[in-house]
Amino acid sequence: MSLMLTITGQLLMLITAAWMLKTWPPKDEKPGWFSAAFCSGLLIASFAASRLLTHIIELTPMFWFEQLAFYAAYPLLSFVLLALAFNIDWPKEAWGRILLGVCGIYWLCQQTQNLSYLLVASAVISSLAIAKLLLNKAAGVCIKQANLTLSVATLGSLIIILHSLTGNPIAAELAEKWPMELALGLLLVAINRGLFLQQTSQA
Repeated sequence: MSLMLTITGQLLMLITAAWMLKTWPPKDEKPGWFSAAFCSGLLIASFAASRLLTHIIELTPMFWFEQLAFYAAYPLLSFVLLALAFNIDWPKEAWGRILLGVCGIYWLCQQTQNLSYLLVASAVISSLAIAKLLLNKAAGVCIKQANLTLSVATLGSLIIILHSLTGNPIAAELAEKWPMELALGLLLVAINRGLFLQQTSQA
């Protein structure tokens, strides 16, 4: 059962990331955050595709694919959601610097062995930003769509939090039943849906 949920999460990541690459191309006339979303989608797609291939052929997963997807792509997407929630329009150049800052935060967390907290912070920030972005009446987003998107993001975030509580036996037991890849897949679906709803409401 856990393996099936893991594969489901990997498929969710791959399909959603591929959709992001098609929907958020970094063109000159597009907002700067498109480039950040595109970059994140590329990193997550690379990770998900490599992990799915391990179920088909004998292949050793690349360590850096996981590191970049977990601790660079998801934190970068949380910055994208925050920027949209607070109506901040950063240019592409600024997003490049933000990515460098995210990499710096990753290095600090790695050195202090706190990488799990970086992912938890990214998930919680993303969920709160989605709530602010979609539940605002001025946003003009269908409340049912907003609530569904937020519910999926919250579920993904809760699973990620469970995986960070390694010292708690109950949390560890629950985390075994709900793999990290499923949580990340659900969170990515919610993030991308939030971005899509925000864009369509402004069109």
